[in-house]
Amino acid sequence: TITFLDMEDQANELNGTVIRDKERRVEILDRLLARDPSFCKLTGENGFILTSAWGRRDASMLPPDLQPPYLLAVAPGREHEPDENYIEFLAGGTPTPVSIRNCMPFDTVREIIRYFFETGLRHPDFAWEEI
Repeated sequence: TITFLDMEDQANELNGTVIRDKERRVEILDRLLARDPSFCKLTGENGFILTSAWGRRDASMLPPDLQPPYLLAVAPGREHEPDENYIEFLAGGTPTPVSIRNCMPFDTVREIIRYFFETGLRHPDFAWEEI
């Protein structure tokens, strides 16, 4: 199971929702696609946190104690791209830049979240870089 937190909208009625099944997970994440690019946080039972941004798709994974190192998923095929171009995602009303090399299609992010939902771990099929 994972617990959902909307990092942009503190008043989101879904904040604190415990997600135990695939259908509920898909329903909640699909609702985020209609918004401006913004962050949400998914906390696994093991304490690991997957932070994900929706809009122009980015995913990162933070350790349970929120101490470094922080790992950010790299978009497949962009592992060697320079870290120069950014897209801004909202977190608490604050635009937060995320490198284009870490932005990936919705289906890719959905796969990272599915794996996290099932295992509580980062997806081994993706490159993760320390930030």
